[in-house]
Amino acid sequence: MTVRPGERFQVETELATGAWLQTIDSDPEGTASTFPYVNPTTGPVFIEGTKPGDMLVVLVEKIEVEDLGYTQIIQGHNPFINWVRKEEWGNQFKVVRISDGVVHWSETLKLPVTPMIGTIGTAPEIGAITNADNGLHGGNMDIQEVAEGNTLFLPVFVEGALLHMGDVHAIQGDGELCCGGGIEARSTLTVSVEVAPKPTSMTWPRIETPTHIATVGCARPLEDAFRISVEEMIYWLGEDYGLSQPNAVMLLGQIAEARCTQLVDPKYSYICKVRKSYLDKL
Repeated sequence: MTVRPGERFQVETELATGAWLQTIDSDPEGTASTFPYVNPTTGPVFIEGTKPGDMLVVLVEKIEVEDLGYTQIIQGHNPFINWVRKEEWGNQFKVVRISDGVVHWSETLKLPVTPMIGTIGTAPEIGAITNADNGLHGGNMDIQEVAEGNTLFLPVFVEGALLHMGDVHAIQGDGELCCGGGIEARSTLTVSVEVAPKPTSMTWPRIETPTHIATVGCARPLEDAFRISVEEMIYWLGEDYGLSQPNAVMLLGQIAEARCTQLVDPKYSYICKVRKSYLDKL
């Protein structure tokens, strides 16, 4: 697909592990795609006039999830691997219905649908990166803030940016602890894109919500992911809000909101957020 800056378009996304989920009784055992052949993304979308060194501005206008989803403990790829309990649990999964704005976890427990795009990115500058991984280009970040009404800022490394997206979750807890979700679901995404000069200090993807600005870091060990996200926020506060680096660090010591959004991918994801109401006073 080729689109122009400012154009609204839709893409359909497949389930993170392929086409196996068709009924409430479907079983992923032996039928689902497995690591590293996971998180199929729809694309690439070629953005006219986009060149290396630009920044792609992606507004997520709507995420519509289909009526079936699932979660699963992926053996050996969750934080509680068998060195703790000395054995695996076998094929543990749960298929759920999604309707009326809720995930029907059980007859009594309903979880609010808060959809997010788990994997979204531009093409990397060089090489091929599995959609199970993430990097400067975005990819499998699994950040809940990549959601309806929010804007994602992605570095551009190749002509046309080559935007791709998939791995949608109807809901996901911090850490993505079981590795197979969030509630993985197919979806239809409505997005629009703009192109802007990339800020000098920007290296990793950034996010803006109605209430916050946010920076992303992906790395192992976990403290490096946290450090990158804070470092990127320090740069943003300096370039756009005039704070010196020492003042930015001291301010973040009081107002930063930071957390790990996933702890299961080849590189962990950390997000650092600052509330806009504070920035309005600078």
